[in-house]
Amino acid sequence: MRKPRLYRLYKELRKEIGNLNLAWKEYFKEFIYRHKLLIMMIIVSLGGLIFWVFMHFSGQAESEIFIISPNGIFLLNKWLSLIIGGGLLSYSLTKKYFLFKRIFDIIISFLGIVFLSPLFLIITILIKIDSYGPVFFRQERVGENGRIFTILKFRTMRNGAELETGPVWADDNDPRITGIGRFLRKSHLDELPQLINVFKGDMSIIGPRPEREVFLDMISKQIPHFKERLKVKPGITGLAQVRYRYGASIKDAGRKLKYDLIYIKRMCWLLDFQIILWTLGRVLTGEGAR
Repeated sequence: MRKPRLYRLYKELRKEIGNLNLAWKEYFKEFIYRHKLLIMMIIVSLGGLIFWVFMHFSGQAESEIFIISPNGIFLLNKWLSLIIGGGLLSYSLTKKYFLFKRIFDIIISFLGIVFLSPLFLIITILIKIDSYGPVFFRQERVGENGRIFTILKFRTMRNGAELETGPVWADDNDPRITGIGRFLRKSHLDELPQLINVFKGDMSIIGPRPEREVFLDMISKQIPHFKERLKVKPGITGLAQVRYRYGASIKDAGRKLKYDLIYIKRMCWLLDFQIILWTLGRVLTGEGAR
């Protein structure tokens, strides 16, 4: 008995779909094999993005979320830092973390200095045109274990501005700031020369911001444990910088200390990655600059 035409059409269509399905499977196998590194990077990036969104929007509800709710949002960081940063495997992983961090600092600072050298040149010219004085601002800061080092920044104030006022925190609409200096501060580009400090080993990319000795002594008299920040290398950016506004008082220093101590206690690769994402957000928006 001859099969109906519709049935034969169905069989042909099913066969064609099967062939097409097989062809797509082979194509995807070949594509994954050829681009496995790219696919892996995309997966890791998506994972990082999801984690950033989770941490960012959870943190928006409460500015002190890390402090007020240590068993809430920070619980994830706590356990991941125990696993990744050295709690469960302790000493061995901690050594590997600090070794990795130093290698990361050297690579990033070197690449930053090389690839941003045209920008360094442009900023140098603009500073020279805008005001009299040196291009770089040098100042002694207190680093790891109390070691004094000279921090480098692009000069954003009039030359010798502090001779008139003495050591003071920068204020909103500070009259000492030059025209180009205000732009450099807003965009955080004045911090770029600190890549040299990182490469030399005085600083790290991530860590508590280094204080001047005069401010360190003054704050330490009123805030216990403030010198605990000196247990690690100071950084260009840090948890306190991305989760709290610019500090210009002893009260601000005390609040930022909480974030610095959390970072020192929970420092790990994942938290460093999160801080870098937050930092990029601040740089792009100009948030937190003064």
